[in-house]
Amino acid sequence: ALFKHADELVRDEAKRGIKTVVVVGNDKTLRKVLNAVVDLDLALGMIPIGENNSIAKMFGIPHGESACDVIAARNLRRIDVGNLNGRRFIAGVLIPESRVVMKCDGKFTVEPESTGEIEVKNLLSDQLDGAFETEIRSKAGSFLRRNVKQSILRLRKIAIRTAGAVCAIADGEKVESDKFDISIEPAKLSVIIGRDRAFV
Repeated sequence: ALFKHADELVRDEAKRGIKTVVVVGNDKTLRKVLNAVVDLDLALGMIPIGENNSIAKMFGIPHGESACDVIAARNLRRIDVGNLNGRRFIAGVLIPESRVVMKCDGKFTVEPESTGEIEVKNLLSDQLDGAFETEIRSKAGSFLRRNVKQSILRLRKIAIRTAGAVCAIADGEKVESDKFDISIEPAKLSVIIGRDRAFV
């Protein structure tokens, strides 16, 4: 019951003056408080427990007691945050293989000739620049000889429409729809990072 209302608890504690939220858990635990942390401009730390801790790994936060040392050092870095249909994410979004139409930055449209998948990446090793790396992988050729065509675009706003409802994955969470509106919020989240983080 506690984590069911984690977002509300963070908002209540912020009214009492807290400036930092330390999440003890995994990616799923983090997702429950992410909107509140971003909305209230709080600093975010993580102590990873159990499995499915890809985001803590990206932040360079180790398991065990060493995580507490990283939190205590309080090395803060502002990072971009993504927004998918009103839900924020940190790492990225994967749209599974389907027939899609993409409107990019409100300026041009991309419609692959064949089905394919789309991966929208937020945190990369050398790019925290207010834009996503958007990778389009479409399949072409015969049934016996399939080739994968790959295109990469740097985008800030993406409207994706699929031929039918599909389950996208955002930071490990399933989001089912046929409409995926994705945007970036530059330097929106302040996180406590370790030396082995996946970005500069």
